[in-house]
This record gives sequence, structure tokens and C-alpha cells, in this order.
Amino acid sequence: MPERTVARLRTVEDARELARRRLPRVVFDYIDGAAETEHTMRANRDAFESVGFVPKMAVPGAPVTPSLATTVLGADVSLPVVLAPVGFTRAMAPGGDVAGATAAHAAKTIFTMSTMSGHSIEDVAAAANGHGWFQLYGLGGRTGSEQLVRRARAAGFTALVVTVDTPIPGNRERDLRHGVALPLRFTKQTARRFAPQALLRPRWLFDFARDGFSMDLPLSIGLGPPDAPMSSDEAFIHWVLTPITWDDFGWLAEAFEGPVIAKGVLSAADARRAVDARCAAVVVSNHGGRQLDGVTASLHALGEVVAEVGGEVEVLVDGGVRRGSDVAKALCLGARAVLVGRAWAYGLGAAGEPGVERVLQILRAELDRTLRLLGAASVHDLDSSWVKLEG
Repeated sequence: MPERTVARLRTVEDARELARRRLPRVVFDYIDGAAETEHTMRANRDAFESVGFVPKMAVPGAPVTPSLATTVLGADVSLPVVLAPVGFTRAMAPGGDVAGATAAHAAKTIFTMSTMSGHSIEDVAAAANGHGWFQLYGLGGRTGSEQLVRRARAAGFTALVVTVDTPIPGNRERDLRHGVALPLRFTKQTARRFAPQALLRPRWLFDFARDGFSMDLPLSIGLGPPDAPMSSDEAFIHWVLTPITWDDFGWLAEAFEGPVIAKGVLSAADARRAVDARCAAVVVSNHGGRQLDGVTASLHALGEVVAEVGGEVEVLVDGGVRRGSDVAKALCLGARAVLVGRAWAYGLGAAGEPGVERVLQILRAELDRTLRLLGAASVHDLDSSWVKLEG
């Protein structure tokens, strides 16, 4: 992708549009789609539109350049934006999670690797270079999960993100219309099914072919006893039959030997359960609307969670973040930082690693501009006095 093309991306929506043009429909719909009617996905965006800013202008002594830097679980980051776990990124661009982790490290922030990555734990951890989190689905049940988290810790990941809202995958109708089901495999049948789409995207097809048509999920392979490892199908069956519960957080923390984050919290009650399970942080999240359609927007749930546990653990939020102004609104409502998933996936699909870098540059510039226009000297100054609910 020519540098001048990437430089012309001015917004995350520009990256989305370029990804739509570059990727086969099945891949783009995987990124762009959500569960059932996609009401919750739209509600995530609408929630940000319902929050208005209250600037404090001409504040004496305010610096010309506001500070965007903060810490998340003790790690220094240059802006309060963490890259969320996204599965199957290797289908978007060969670099996949390695490209995302490399871009995050260059931007001095944190990358979260998905269990559904197309890369090894070790390769992604090396790219994250000490600023990586590992996200867990319970592939292989307790035995498989213990193996994954111990391997993640040994590789250098600094926090374990346990997704609690996915006992089974959501009803993602765009994927179903394409005949996509887990676990994905590249076979003659899938090649025939998607050939008409792929042939319309020759640049993507060339990259995918050069990458060996890789659709494997390496982390689902070989779990269990060394003398009788599970197949990928068996690992997925164990995930569904033995979903992770709050009672599992004790042995997960013991296996990981580091901070554990609960992702998928939407109520004060679940936030309290997470704290009681000794989580170091919670992520207020509805999985980008990709699980249960009709649940509340993440931003609307944020205040309740912050009120319940914000004085005890760090609270993060994801869902619908597309602009730096969205980041500022989330911080005003009590979030320590935001996670972005689709935003960086659009960048990856649009232009690989440079596309992810560009998305982070866009969010940084927009957040900087927002703070200047608000009159805020730092992201740490933001609180509820800077916003009001519209309508």
C-alpha cells in the first residue's frame, strides 16, 4: 500500500471504507458485522452521540500541548487507547496480530492477543515487546486453558484478559449467510465457495496466497495430554461444554501468576463479582454487539460499574469507539482507558501494519485536538464536569 494512500486516511471511517474496498465481502463482514439485527452495535455508537462536551475555556496556566499519557495496570502508555483482541486477523492481512502488536508497540501502548489469533503466542508476544495482554477463551476446558495461560505468561504477556460474555459464539447473521462457522478451515469446498469474492480482490488474494491460505488457529491445536492431544474440534467442544465461570478465576490467576482482567461486564453486580474474584481490572463491554443483541450500550453501563468498583480496580470500556472525542467522553465518564477492536481491524484490512499505525495516529491527533478545544491540560483532568447527557 503506497504511503501516500495511507496518509490520505483522515478518519477511522476512511480506514473502514478502504478495508471494504480491499477485502472480500466475507472477511469485511466478519469485521463489520454483529449479532442478529445489529441493534447493540449501533447503540454503542449512538451512546457516544448522546454525550455532549462542556468546555472550560481560557483556563490560566493551561499548557499549549495537553498530556495524553497515562498508566494502565501500572504500564506507561502514551495515550489511553489499548488494542482489543480481534480474531482471525491473518485473513485481513498476513501480518495479522504481529502487525497489530508491532504498531501498538511503536505507538507506546498495549496490544491484546486473541485466543483466535492466526499466530503463535511467542511471535505476538515478541512483537508486543513487553506491552502485551493475552485474551482467553476456554479452549480445551481447564486443561487447555491452563496450558495457554502458562505459555502466555512464559512468553512475556503482562496481563490475562478473560472474556466472560462468550460461553458460545453469538448469532452473527452476516457470517452465517456466508456459511462461516467455527473452527474455520481452508478446504477445496471453502475455496470454491469464496472464489468469486476473492477473484474480485486480486491484491488481497495475492497476499492471502503468499501467506499459504492460512486460516488455522494455532492455539486450538495440540491442547491436552502430550500423548493424546485434542483436535481443534475437541478444543472448541470443551469451550462450549465447560464455559468459564467466576469460580475459575482463582486457578486462572494461579496459572498465569499475574493480573487478571474480566472482559464483558455490563452491570454493577458482575463488576462486584469480578472484584470478589480478585480481578485487577474490568472491561465494560458487550463484545461490540457481537454476542447478545439487545443488551445495553457499553458507554451507558460504564457509570454503574465505575460507581460500584471504580475505587477498587481500574475500569476500561470498549464498544463503538471511532474517534478521539469518543475516548475523551469515556474518560470523562470514569474509564481509565478504552479498548478499540474494529478500529484497528479496519486499519489492518485497509493497509496492513501501516494501516494500524495510521488509525492510532488518527485517534491520537483527534484526542489531542479534543483536549485543546475543551481546555483540558491532561487526560487525567477529565471527569463528569466536562460532559452532559443530551436530550
